[in-house]
Amino acid sequence: MKLPQFHGGLDPLKAEAWVFGIEKLFEVFPCLETQKVLLATFTLEDEVRRWWMLMHESNKDIGWARFLEIFYDKYFPQCVRDRKVLEFMELKQGNMTVAEYEAKFIELARFALHMVNINYKKARKFKGGLRDDILEKVNTKARNLY
Repeated sequence: MKLPQFHGGLDPLKAEAWVFGIEKLFEVFPCLETQKVLLATFTLEDEVRRWWMLMHESNKDIGWARFLEIFYDKYFPQCVRDRKVLEFMELKQGNMTVAEYEAKFIELARFALHMVNINYKKARKFKGGLRDDILEKVNTKARNLY
């Protein structure tokens, strides 16, 4: 098994992908919150490793949630997350296929969980972004069910 590594850089989505990879490990290897930080920081490389060495002195024995706050402040700033929420709010199918639209919807929904935390809200948001010609077919099928 290969551990996910994070080398830093300017792409915040790579930082988030690293977090997802690390959290996937936690599903298989449960550990204490402070142990999660130890495991995760073990996989940091290059500039991020040097950054953590500086941060670690004033953040000993912190849990995973606090580590994520510090990490995201540095590598996935709130302004970028806010832009992703806005992108999700404005998401429309446009020229995408339904499958492409669904993939983009799933990708961006994680930034706006408050908007899709109930199936009804998720379905309403998804339908609201469909092209009119497809939405008309969806609504016709729904009417025929009742």
